[in-house]
Amino acid sequence: MSNKLNPLYIILLFSFLSLESFSQIVKLIGKFETNSNIYSSPVATSEDVIVFGGHDRSIYFFNKNAQLINRYKTKGWIHSSPQVLSNGNIIIGSYDKYMYIFNSRGEMVNRFKPSGRIFSKVLELPDNRIVFGANKKGLIFYNLKDGTSINFKTKGLAHTDLTLLSNGNIVTGTAGKYIYIVDQNANEVAKLKTKGRIIHSKPTELPDGRIVIGSYDKSLYFLNSKLKIETRFKTKGIIHSNPLILNDSIIVITSFDKNVYFLDHQGILKNKFKTEGKIISSPVKLSDGTVVVCSYDNFIYFLSQKGVLISKFETKGNIFSTPVVMSNDIVVVGSNDNNIYFLKLEKEEQNTETIPISNEIAISINNKKGTTTNVVEK
Repeated sequence: MSNKLNPLYIILLFSFLSLESFSQIVKLIGKFETNSNIYSSPVATSEDVIVFGGHDRSIYFFNKNAQLINRYKTKGWIHSSPQVLSNGNIIIGSYDKYMYIFNSRGEMVNRFKPSGRIFSKVLELPDNRIVFGANKKGLIFYNLKDGTSINFKTKGLAHTDLTLLSNGNIVTGTAGKYIYIVDQNANEVAKLKTKGRIIHSKPTELPDGRIVIGSYDKSLYFLNSKLKIETRFKTKGIIHSNPLILNDSIIVITSFDKNVYFLDHQGILKNKFKTEGKIISSPVKLSDGTVVVCSYDNFIYFLSQKGVLISKFETKGNIFSTPVVMSNDIVVVGSNDNNIYFLKLEKEEQNTETIPISNEIAISINNKKGTTTNVVEK
């Protein structure tokens, strides 16, 4: 047996020595049990007050330490997501047809009844006005100061959240398979009929002014400012989620086909990651660009910007709700196991064994499950 080391094993040796002794794990910071499934997506205020709506007809308020500070009971399911207004108040609609306004302590300061069950998240406009979708009158433009309103009638239920474009117009989609652009006086600017319903997938404006939006026809549409189709990216499942734009010009979208897709701004696939369940929830990102995705396989996934798995956390129920990220990168998400989870992605130090330098080279790397990888030369 020769004492001379094979160059191949020298390369392997230095490769293993250069590995970081840290992996990343998801730490449970807190958990709160509600009385129902969670479909509403939460919001975080500037003070990291977390607001959740539930199908138990309750609106929950948590502080930054994951402690419940208030709970308000309405007379209808809470399916729409809350919104933080410019004055710091929180506004949210209910199936009881009321729109509720709370301060950051969870105390109700006002409510009004604009007509119809309220599905979409509120979009705030200048001059004390808001706009949102309701099941009877399409889009409602409501003046919070004097209570007056005007409507824009849509084809189909206005279930999707709205986006304020850089030119001041508003874009949204409907269950009637239409995408609309309207001005702030409720006048139609443009519309496009797709081949599927638009439900929940909020339109997103790209830096060049184009619009991306997902449809139940399994396509992510790339549209110009006049809603002319430039291209489409086809998946094999319904797109229910909002597109997420990363800092490196990558678009992240999820689908009922169980995949998380990473696309460039021309709609070209760069990578994808497959879960074990359909994905309804929208992707969000941490401050370092880490992508967080929730699936109907009960897991919350943490992915790199290249679509590589970093870590994951299992709940006991499928996940519909989109997470929210607090200022300290704590992720808050509701699961259909009736729980609200507060999670933090953290580094975990790994133990590594000393590598003997001899006629026999044994390299052993421990992972967090206790298994080892060995490279041996005799």
